[in-house]
Amino acid sequence: MTKPTTINASKLYISLGDGASTEVFTAPCGLTTRGLTLSKNLNDVTVPDCDDPDAPAWIERSVESLSGEVTGSGILATEAWPTWRARYSSTLSGNVRIGIGVPLAQNGGWYAGKAHITSLTVTGDLGEKLQVAVTLISDGAWTWVPASS
Repeated sequence: MTKPTTINASKLYISLGDGASTEVFTAPCGLTTRGLTLSKNLNDVTVPDCDDPDAPAWIERSVESLSGEVTGSGILATEAWPTWRARYSSTLSGNVRIGIGVPLAQNGGWYAGKAHITSLTVTGDLGEKLQVAVTLISDGAWTWVPASS
């Protein structure tokens, strides 16, 4: 059996663009857990068997829409709070790069597109550090950019 090449969890990047004309992308500090969910909404159509109308029909599906969601949680870094707060407060979506294995892993790259912060949660227990959890949802198409680009 050939052992697979794996990627460390730290190689899932959530980088936010600064909105400048020459945009700079930065991963806000503090996130220790990250997740990426890509989903499809489907339409179901029941297609009968024309040769045997009494046979069970099969369901065929077509893609109606695509969506991306990114989640992150961890320590609320003082340096990252203004970025999270501004992004959440904006009614406009902002550019994001969601990197996987960038730049070293084989088949690495990133999704590029726009996203809204739909959830920003800050929690803390007395005597402990503040925690942050954030959810970003795609706003339009995300395109895959290979790391070699």
